[in-house]
This record gives sequence, C-alpha cells and structure tokens, in this order.
Amino acid sequence: METKLYDLNDLVRTDCHDCHDCSSCCREMGDSILLDPYDAYQFQRKEKPLPALLESGEAALTVWNGMILPHLQMNEAIRACSFLSVDGRCGIHDHRPGICRLFPLGRNFSDGKMNYFLLDHACKNNSRSKIKVSKWLGIEPAEAYHSFVLEWHDFRREMVNILADGEEEQAKQLNLYLLRTFFLAPYDTSDDFFSQFTQRTTRIRGAFHE
Repeated sequence: METKLYDLNDLVRTDCHDCHDCSSCCREMGDSILLDPYDAYQFQRKEKPLPALLESGEAALTVWNGMILPHLQMNEAIRACSFLSVDGRCGIHDHRPGICRLFPLGRNFSDGKMNYFLLDHACKNNSRSKIKVSKWLGIEPAEAYHSFVLEWHDFRREMVNILADGEEEQAKQLNLYLLRTFFLAPYDTSDDFFSQFTQRTTRIRGAFHE
C-alpha cells in the first residue's frame, strides 16, 4: 500500500489532545531527537543555550552520516528524555524540538520537495483527531519553517558529501566549524531566525565556491 503524503494545509489524524497523561514517545528514544539550528535558536530564546545543555548533559553530540550533530540526551536512570518531569509531562513543551512537534508524523524528501506522512502505529493514543499539519507543528510562519527544514536537509547532504571527500583532519575541522556556526555561536533572538540561517549557509557555501 502506497504511503499517503500530506502538505502543510492537509488534515491528518495526529491530535492526541494533550496526550492524556501518556509519555511513551518521550521514553526509550535513545539519540533519535536530533536538533537543528531552529531548535538551537529556540533554546537560546528560553535561556537554555545549547552549550549549556551540552555541559549539563541534557544534550549530547552524535555523528550522523559523518556529520556531528547535537541531540537531546536520554536520562539513563529513567530511560526517558532528560526534560520529562516525574509526572510524565514535557518540561520544555513550548520550545520543544521540531522532531518532537512532528510526532507522529515523519518527513518525506523527494524531488526537491518535502511532504509529511503518518507513522500509523508509532503513537499509542488511538483516539487522535484530525488537525492541520501546520497547526499541529505550531510554528509561525509555517511556510518559512517548512522551507527552512527542507533547506537544512539539503545543506546537510551537501556537507556530508564534502566531509566524505576530505582528508580526516580537514573533515574534523569542517565538522567543528559547522557545529560552532549553527549550534554554538549565538543567534540574535531579537531578529528573524530564518534570515540569520540563510546568512550562515550562504557564507559557508561561498567558501567552497571561491
């Protein structure tokens, strides 16, 4: 059966009505909650900059296809997200990462476009109702965020190819530079994130095409 794909304005059965005290998707997630630059910007706005999260152990670094990326760290004692409270509630809900907002949706990248698909059996709540994809994500402007995610996906693929072609020491230095540029260097939280992201990707791409 072909997977149904959705756009931002499509209705999809994802609304779990405040989870009904369920926190199963916040448990046993390993290092799967990769963070992107918008997540880093949001954490900084809430006075939780990524360097501090890495120092506290609430976030950690992993290697994705040769590229170093940060992810939310699981609390090994309870086998759950470090931000999950004792009563099973998200402690960073208003600025939670994009992957958390997305669940139980996945992203499909094809032919330069991005769509969404429902992970049918991923969420244990069987009484979900339909809601627009854009409203479910809860990030405005939705179109700008959608474009950013697609751009970040394409940019990562570019960097992964460059890293694979470089010498070990060159790849290490580039990895550290990318990590500093998009996750450790502060953003201007009084300014638009998306324009700042474009400036940073443009600067790095320009360095490889001089």
